[in-house]
Amino acid sequence: MQQLPLIAGADDTRALDALFINAPLRDYTLRPRINDYTLPVLGMAYIATYAQQRGFNIGVLDAEAFGPGIEETARIVNEAVPRWAAMNLLAPTYEMSAQIADLLDPSIAPMVGGHHAKAMPDRILADSRMRNLRALVLGEGELRVASLLEDEHNRRTLPGVLWRDQLLGTRAAGIADPKTSAVLLGPNIDALPYVNRAFLPQDPYPAALDCTR
Repeated sequence: MQQLPLIAGADDTRALDALFINAPLRDYTLRPRINDYTLPVLGMAYIATYAQQRGFNIGVLDAEAFGPGIEETARIVNEAVPRWAAMNLLAPTYEMSAQIADLLDPSIAPMVGGHHAKAMPDRILADSRMRNLRALVLGEGELRVASLLEDEHNRRTLPGVLWRDQLLGTRAAGIADPKTSAVLLGPNIDALPYVNRAFLPQDPYPAALDCTR
């Protein structure tokens, strides 16, 4: 398999199950960034770590850290050919995320989560740029994202997972089992693995170690 440029944590010898995309704050093709400091995508890395420990090949593309433009970001995703493209939606980056989603190959299944997804799910599901959206995850994502990677049809029984009905163009949601909903929506944090720092291209921990030498 070809090398995956700017993608952290993935196994280049295997097909990519999911690529987690941290959208940039702006299109850096139009206005390049003037500094190199960004915050690590810790929440995204925890979900990626859990999915990786379940046996899936996961990569993280931190477009805010590396500064590619919108079209370049979409090109990297399309060339990586993941089964799923997962984005963390935030109010400042939603426009960038929607533009990236609009440029993705239809064979790649988009998945979204984050604060903006929780605050405005219906508006996101109605956005034509999100026309291929296959899962909108509300709340903590570790267990439910892994379940979606195992089988997309699992969304029918997952709590807090919405998607766009391709025939009607309306909201669809799974019918969850009340016996398992609480665990899926609020996993035991003590049972989750420590984050795999390979998913953090701007990891401040190694940088701090370098400063002590």
